[in-house]
Amino acid sequence: GQIQRNIQMLRSPTLALILLFASPLGLAAGPAVIGYVDMQQVLDSSAMGKRAQEKLKKQFEPQGVELGKEEQAIRQLQQTLERDKPLMSKKQVDKKEADIQQRIEDFQKKAMEAQQALMKEQQKLGAAIIAPAREAVTEVAKKQKISVVLEGNQAGVLYLDEALNMTDDIIKVMDKENK
Repeated sequence: GQIQRNIQMLRSPTLALILLFASPLGLAAGPAVIGYVDMQQVLDSSAMGKRAQEKLKKQFEPQGVELGKEEQAIRQLQQTLERDKPLMSKKQVDKKEADIQQRIEDFQKKAMEAQQALMKEQQKLGAAIIAPAREAVTEVAKKQKISVVLEGNQAGVLYLDEALNMTDDIIKVMDKENK
């Protein structure tokens, strides 16, 4: 089927030659030089990325602490109910269970809202880092005469030689330009 045609295409000597010798200047320019970047590492390790993480921590850590306290309080209520259940009337047990259930629903709603706000802020901060990262990739690729730069964590990439890794160079350029 389709998979076999794709495998056949990958085994094609013509495709191999195109991939090996592809360059913007044409086949006569020589073999393509390939590099790759771990963009997640750039986001995590660059000065801009670390500042973004610190901002997220300051903004969302207090909410996380409050949610943790609320979760612990709900567990304590559940344990107390289980302990005291035999001594309580059915009406008392039902009321306590309804109160706990309402508290759980409120907690889940707050937690979901906090998670969504965190994800939205992460995307916003990540997008602000992508443009300088791309500029740094271009700068490093031109200096090192690299024809193709891949994202190292993309699906479908099964192996990349560590010698092709440009991530540290990208982080250095970004940190130099965005202090």
